Amino acid sequence: MANEEVVPNRFGPDTRHDFHVLKDGDLFAVFPASGEINARDATVAEARSKDGLFFRDTRYLSRLSLSINGTGLIELGHDARPDDAGFRSDLANSRLTDRLGTEFLDFELHIRRERFLSDGLYDQIEISNYGTETAELDIVIECWADFRDIFEIRGAEPTERGDALPTAFEGSEIRFGYATADGRTLSTRVRLDPAPRFDSGRAHVELSLPPKARRQISCTVHVSEEARETDTGAEDVGARHGWQDPTHPTPSFAEAKTAITARMNDRIDRLRRIRTSRPSFEAWLSRSASDLAILTADLPTGPYPYAGVPWFSVPFGRDGLIAALQTLWLDAGIAAGVLDFLAATQATKVDAFCDAEPGKILHEHRNGELARTGAVPFHHYYGGIDQTLLFVVLAHAYWTRTGDRDRLHRLLPAIRAAMDWATVYGDRDGDGFIEYARSAETGLKNQGWKDSEDAVFHADGTLCVSPVALVEVQGYYVAALRAAAELFAAFDTEDDAKALRERADTLVEQIDAAYWDDTLGTYCIALDADDQPVRVSTSNAGHLPFFGAALPHRLPRLFPTLTDARMLSGWGIRTVATDGARFNPMGYHNGSVWPHDNSLIAAGAAACGHTALARQITTELFDASCHFPEHRLPELWCGLSRQETAQPVAFPSACAPQAWAAGAAFLCLNACLGIGIDARASRLRIADPVLPAGLDWLEVTGLAVGDCRASLMFRAREDGSANVEIVDADDALEIEVTSTRARR
Repeated sequence: MANEEVVPNRFGPDTRHDFHVLKDGDLFAVFPASGEINARDATVAEARSKDGLFFRDTRYLSRLSLSINGTGLIELGHDARPDDAGFRSDLANSRLTDRLGTEFLDFELHIRRERFLSDGLYDQIEISNYGTETAELDIVIECWADFRDIFEIRGAEPTERGDALPTAFEGSEIRFGYATADGRTLSTRVRLDPAPRFDSGRAHVELSLPPKARRQISCTVHVSEEARETDTGAEDVGARHGWQDPTHPTPSFAEAKTAITARMNDRIDRLRRIRTSRPSFEAWLSRSASDLAILTADLPTGPYPYAGVPWFSVPFGRDGLIAALQTLWLDAGIAAGVLDFLAATQATKVDAFCDAEPGKILHEHRNGELARTGAVPFHHYYGGIDQTLLFVVLAHAYWTRTGDRDRLHRLLPAIRAAMDWATVYGDRDGDGFIEYARSAETGLKNQGWKDSEDAVFHADGTLCVSPVALVEVQGYYVAALRAAAELFAAFDTEDDAKALRERADTLVEQIDAAYWDDTLGTYCIALDADDQPVRVSTSNAGHLPFFGAALPHRLPRLFPTLTDARMLSGWGIRTVATDGARFNPMGYHNGSVWPHDNSLIAAGAAACGHTALARQITTELFDASCHFPEHRLPELWCGLSRQETAQPVAFPSACAPQAWAAGAAFLCLNACLGIGIDARASRLRIADPVLPAGLDWLEVTGLAVGDCRASLMFRAREDGSANVEIVDADDALEIEVTSTRARR
């Protein structure tokens, strides 16, 4: 299979319209508002449709469609539960003739469909007869499982596939099966109540429905992945949370609903600590909390936010690390799970096919057939240049936030291995900078967060040839050196903390000398293979302040460059300035707006005293959220100017929800509030707080600082700054409020 067919950021099926998502662990479902999954009258061919029930990067259910006496349904409306645990759709019949020849006009039968995922898909269909005659109905539920890999759905054409197994029927259940090319058996079990009559993949349920009566049909779908007897290296896998005993009977609709609701609410409550004077702003925060909750899977190592649905519903190192950083001030549990998982999967040897090197942190982990068989390198893939450095940064931030000495002591070997990787493998030519070049032709050509093939280019549009040293990665390295120095000193290791600190300070000067461009008024995006600066104005440079890698005297030029009309769209900062040779507002990385990117810039601006810029970015992202369904910020949107568009223009195949897009709301908010926590000293510091535009007040309740708690009230002043009131706090907690920075 050609690599260009499977790079992770290639456009897939359109996700902009009529796109609804449910997720539970490794299981997720995508479907339109009707709840129909690839009905026969769908406009997109089933093979290339994004819709279906997926488990471990494989579509286990590609069709689930409902008809009544041979006619389709009319959509009336839909809604998702506030906790994102379920979805409901209201439908009506089209004009039909029942089994006895009685004619029913359209809108005489009401169909309510309630759906959720809880270790399986649960679909409850309730049909009510508002006509004047008894309806003799033939309810047909058509289902199918094509077991396509997620990369196939995105357009890849594998040279080898496994074999479909015969469809089996038993009682009220239909079972689809597939034998993979690497010796596993995948199965999908669809069970209906009341028991149907099967006709191939169609289940017929006959109902006699008197006027004003209602009846229910329940449909449950469970999936599993089993190893063949000859495949001793594989384990059986199922979608299972609370029902660990496989002999336990399948949970009822009510039991399963209670289980997923409890799981979701527990996750959401960790971030749901903020009230504001503006309901729409609060709705953005609530949606972001729900998105992170739905994306988080309970792995053996702890909670991990999967990157995004539908294309990246797996653990990504970079995405998980940044999402953990974004939410750390409110919930340290995500960071703990991310650190433990990435330490457990850290590379220990060189493997060119998956870009692995000792000490390198995982880029992504996929379990689909194409990844397991090596058709794509993403089973355990390490081809990212930044996640290893961000791992060290997060470890230190977590240590400061929690004082969790036991976890950090366990993580020290992984931290040391990560720093050794930076020296031995990251700095390929010994010039002090971290650069990337893929080890195999199957890997990603570009290995920063902008990893599309045309993301790094010269002023004339010529694509850069690796090795490439991205500017933001050098900033991450500065922060990692300082983080490692403090951790090693705190834990009395034999590592030379002083040398690491000195190396960080020197690197800041090296970055300035090699990357700063007076003409551009910003840092260049990268150094190319000849160590020449890539003179393009991009958002990458905006990451440096947050990681402490920009010289103070550059900031009065840097921040205005990031916010001039070439970079600032009105809906957030673009990835590339409009005068860039490859600028394209509809490009994946070449002119679009990414929320996580903006949140890092906002946090860096606030850290350097530029709170007005942090407030502006936060306000623009919030304004954008008001134009997306349910305030859900997608992975990215097009970088068209707000002066030209009444609302942000959606990107064709963006993931929604996306973890670091959801996390952006919380990092941006804290950039405004200026909250800093050091649990090691039981200290809470609030520096130069402001409130986003349109907010009169904002309250944070039950903020944890070690064993202490605090509740804070922020009230807006006329100049945009905010007063802080300590509503409640434990006596042992030291709270410091400062307003010493000049506002810019």
